[in-house]
Amino acid sequence: MKPFFLTILVAIISTTSALNAQVSLTYNLKVGDQFKVKQVANQDILQDMNGQKHEMKNVLEGDFTFIVEEVNDSLYGIKFKFDRFKMVSTSNLIGDIISVNTNDNVAEDDIEGKIFAQLVTVDLSMDMYKNGKIKSIEGSNELISKMVNAVGDLDEFTKEVMKESMKGEFSNESLSKSFEQMTYIYPSSTVNIGDSWENNFEGDLSSKNTWTLDSYTDKDIFITGKSSVIFTNKDADVEMNLNGDMTSNLIITKETGFVKSMTTTSTVEGNSIMRKMNNIKVPTTITSNITYKIEKHVQ
Repeated sequence: MKPFFLTILVAIISTTSALNAQVSLTYNLKVGDQFKVKQVANQDILQDMNGQKHEMKNVLEGDFTFIVEEVNDSLYGIKFKFDRFKMVSTSNLIGDIISVNTNDNVAEDDIEGKIFAQLVTVDLSMDMYKNGKIKSIEGSNELISKMVNAVGDLDEFTKEVMKESMKGEFSNESLSKSFEQMTYIYPSSTVNIGDSWENNFEGDLSSKNTWTLDSYTDKDIFITGKSSVIFTNKDADVEMNLNGDMTSNLIITKETGFVKSMTTTSTVEGNSIMRKMNNIKVPTTITSNITYKIEKHVQ
């Protein structure tokens, strides 16, 4: 029979080895893998306009599908498409600002509904590195053209103005930066539990991120993130320059490296410069809560 102290020693050594085991965090996708993504974002905007509180609330919901179509040494070729898009925006001073849902029937006079209905009609393609950084997205030009043409009879100048406006949200580059905030998480080397690493996001919401490997099991990996964020928005009516912090909590499926769930909470503060009001500076605070839930789809 094995001596008792030897049993204890073996258990201690095994536990210590497990705690110090290094983990390689990367994607491990196969051709044919499909992931169904559900995103819900809640955003509260508070502006102090000479003592009058302007409160806006935006609620955005999106369902989309990722399908892995190609795998090579450094890249994944992925097709993705929007399955559903819903956005509701309200104001305590203005009332309803926008309300669209691609699951609803679109009325003949609903211009916004016609525009956003095109989101679910176009497949886009993505090339993603194995650390989650997106190399490129293709297909947005077709999407933007369909959104503009859905409005109806427009002269070419108006179409071009609309296309330029939509590129801020739906260009290949804008979509790449948006999706990277869900995919670009991993370090370039193996890590231990408790180790941290850094990367940056770019775009309207840019951030410097510090990620930490909290723990892992046979099935899941648990990562938290803390970020310094900068939100900028510039158009003919308003310019926003806001700064703040963001926290993130992620559960990742160990088998594929794809996020299973992700929540982010951020608060940014600063000024909105109202271009059509003699460039008056309006103190502005934006609080955002975003949740992603992803399931691997089995055919």
